[in-house]
Amino acid sequence: MVAAASTASRILGASRITARLHRFELIGFAGLAVLGVLATIVIAAQLDAVGWTAACDEAMRRGAVTPRDCEFKVNEFYGIVSSRGWIVSGLTGFVPLAAALLIGVAVVGREIERGTTRLAWALTPSRLRWLAQRLVPVLLFVAVIGLVLGAAADRWIAAAEPGIDPANAFAGFGTRGPVLAARALFVLALAVAVGAALGRALPAVMVGGAIAIMGIVGGSEVHQRILRSEAVVIDEAAFEPGDLWIDQRFRLADGTLIGWDDVERYDPPPAEFDDETVWPTLPMVTIGVPGSRYGEVAVREIAALGGGMVVLLGLTAAIVTRRRPG
Repeated sequence: MVAAASTASRILGASRITARLHRFELIGFAGLAVLGVLATIVIAAQLDAVGWTAACDEAMRRGAVTPRDCEFKVNEFYGIVSSRGWIVSGLTGFVPLAAALLIGVAVVGREIERGTTRLAWALTPSRLRWLAQRLVPVLLFVAVIGLVLGAAADRWIAAAEPGIDPANAFAGFGTRGPVLAARALFVLALAVAVGAALGRALPAVMVGGAIAIMGIVGGSEVHQRILRSEAVVIDEAAFEPGDLWIDQRFRLADGTLIGWDDVERYDPPPAEFDDETVWPTLPMVTIGVPGSRYGEVAVREIAALGGGMVVLLGLTAAIVTRRRPG
């Protein structure tokens, strides 16, 4: 019991030191996170009050007759989305990644730059323990604001795209939910590693930011290619807003799928067009990924980001244990 209490006391003391070292960043980003949540609640409530329901959105999307209770609401609804949605998207998407980058480079890089590591590493029995004491509270902070703002982004998607269940939809993939928190933690691990390697905060922010952008964009492209290889044929009428659209095809009588380039060969256009002309006449299908697969795809993405984070933290540990103090 005494040993456990002593360990808890040391961890708490180390957490207080870390909070003091990064108090400006922690307070600032915590405030922005609260602002993001409040903005989401207020603007999502405004959208809900308009009364543009899932039935209204479905009718508009399929070109059907708009229900009477939806009339005159579409302009107001999408006016709010276009004029105020950027506030929610900016706060929920930007804050976790910016916090991860700016706090991450400071964990080791700023202390090396200020020369405080000379004394700290000389007195500590283990550099890895020193690193863990400073890193764990920061990891928890970024994870919390990532999850909170990810949940806020889920609420925004549900309000801005009626009829979508965020748990079964690919809309906004990577910018909401637990995947957003996983991306923020990956950026944090990257920033800590770059800061430890360069030993200067500002260059580390610039280099870490550039690598983070390339990593997220590159990872998203790989992810899209994997999803394209897993896409299935979905009847046009069965395609849902939460499904991931990949491509569009036409189905011949024998079941063969063709694209727009081959339509005229199998389904020649009429000599003249008028307002009632329907062409092509072949049944249209969508190539996509059902929204019901969102959960497993999200878990796969989180696992990949978690693996990258572990590798980067291992690299940071190696740098800290081998690097000269200043």
